[in-house]
Amino acid sequence: KAQTALQHLGVEVRLDQAVTLCDGEGVVAAGQRIESRTVIWAAGVMASPAAGWLQAQADRAGRVKVEPDLSLPGQKEIFVLGDTASVLAPDGQLVPGIAPAAKQMGAYVGQVITARVAGQPAPPPFHYRHQGNLATIGRKAAVVDFGWLRLSGFPAWLLWAGAHVYFLIGWRNRLIVALNWLWNYLTFERGARLITGQIPPPQAVAARPEARPPAAA
Repeated sequence: KAQTALQHLGVEVRLDQAVTLCDGEGVVAAGQRIESRTVIWAAGVMASPAAGWLQAQADRAGRVKVEPDLSLPGQKEIFVLGDTASVLAPDGQLVPGIAPAAKQMGAYVGQVITARVAGQPAPPPFHYRHQGNLATIGRKAAVVDFGWLRLSGFPAWLLWAGAHVYFLIGWRNRLIVALNWLWNYLTFERGARLITGQIPPPQAVAARPEARPPAAA
């Protein structure tokens, strides 16, 4: 569904093609040169360098390998959360580096610390509960996958927008964002603001008095 929506927007989608070269003139994907002055690289998340600070073992993406209670091996007073932690989900896959996972980790570590301070038994190991995937593609186009429910198109877009507004902090923020989105939707106003201008040629810069070097004594 997402690929079809992108193609309707005029996007040429190429799958399973590794990019082997990227420069100022384009990229090389699957052995084919694609000429372009604009290249946007948006693949993957790089973990923070916390593993280096802590001198801890890390996976290939730089995420710190932690104990089942999200503590650092050998240092139970240090916890690593979010996309900096390498944590396995019940299905054996890595917990994704997304906000819901980080929020669940934060709540869990709070329970662990509370139990320690109170002298109570520690809670069971961290268990990530995947709540589904939502992704927007464009105007009136999105995909939703809850496992038991899958939506696409305008209904998915409404659900995506509602979920993002709902999880904002404070009703004031929710109201402002909702009204801004509604205004942009009705007026087709672009959200991006670009600062553009002509770069003066080198000789023009050199001709300015403030650009000239001071006279030698």
